[in-house]
Amino acid sequence: MISLRTVNEQDISTIKSWPPYPAEFSGLDYALRDSGWLDEYAGKAGTDILIAEDAGTIAGFSILSRDGDGCAEFRIALHPERVGHGLGKTIALLTLRHGFLDPALHSIHLIVRKTNLRAQKLYASLRFQRTGECTEDIQGKPVEFFQMTVHRDLFEQMEADPVAQDTPGLKHTAEAVLVIDVQNEYFTGDLPVTHPHGSIENILAIMDAALDHHIPVVVIRHTGTAPDAKTFRKGTYGWELLDEIKSRPCDVLIEKTLPGSFTGTSLDAWLREHGIITVTIVGYMTQMCCDTTARQAFHRGYGVRFISDATGTLAVTNTAGTVTAEELHRAICVTQAMRFSTVMTTRDWIADPGHS
Repeated sequence: MISLRTVNEQDISTIKSWPPYPAEFSGLDYALRDSGWLDEYAGKAGTDILIAEDAGTIAGFSILSRDGDGCAEFRIALHPERVGHGLGKTIALLTLRHGFLDPALHSIHLIVRKTNLRAQKLYASLRFQRTGECTEDIQGKPVEFFQMTVHRDLFEQMEADPVAQDTPGLKHTAEAVLVIDVQNEYFTGDLPVTHPHGSIENILAIMDAALDHHIPVVVIRHTGTAPDAKTFRKGTYGWELLDEIKSRPCDVLIEKTLPGSFTGTSLDAWLREHGIITVTIVGYMTQMCCDTTARQAFHRGYGVRFISDATGTLAVTNTAGTVTAEELHRAICVTQAMRFSTVMTTRDWIADPGHS
């Protein structure tokens, strides 16, 4: 059983002798070494450095550093051999409880790397909310972070319902799947999607996996608003969702009229209400509504996972030239991977739904 106690000098020496982190977490190793967190915060006024013990051995440590205005900064580090075993949430929860025992403390804040989706999900489950972003210099390199804060009232609400902390379900899920415009128009209408092959089967597989893992699914449907719209006119067969989509459960249906799923819709409010910090993009077309929605999500601070073989498009010819479906799809996926999204395959997503 994990318990917390105050740090001592021997603890600091022990932690500094820990082996390096696994390769995927190597960027965090500086926190354990000379001039790392233990040296930075030792002796700092209003700061608690807490050792997390498990059966008499140090499993990790956490830091709460108060700023004098009712707020505290939170940091946490695990023993390299204890990473990935679920201890992070337990230690974080115990540290938050310790902090909020101080009646003068009304909020606790932290920063988390934008690339660390697992940690973002953990903190969201503890009612941290994203409040901004920043760039910090880490060992001479700029690293992008999200800023997150938990307020006393939200934490106490969670504590009042302890079963919800460990119960899978919509209210406490950090990821949602956005199924964009999987409508008949792209199959039997004027805009038949041709690449990549099998995209619809992959979309359905992701929806089924999301259901199995209690990950909410948002189905989005496009409506053409021009009086003479040739495609997606409301009430027509082409506007209707594909039968395979209609037959599967979803948590909410969002109607949109522009390429971006956030524009003029309730999508952002729904995602924030349900604690979502990461969205997975599937659907049509790659370069239009999927690309636009992914960029909008990124600009609003969400993590984005763009599924390369569960999105799709067709060949396009217009006054600017001609591009094949394969070229267009590949160019968008490459561009998404440059900045906006983690681009991955259906197989990879199903292997780690919700970053579990």
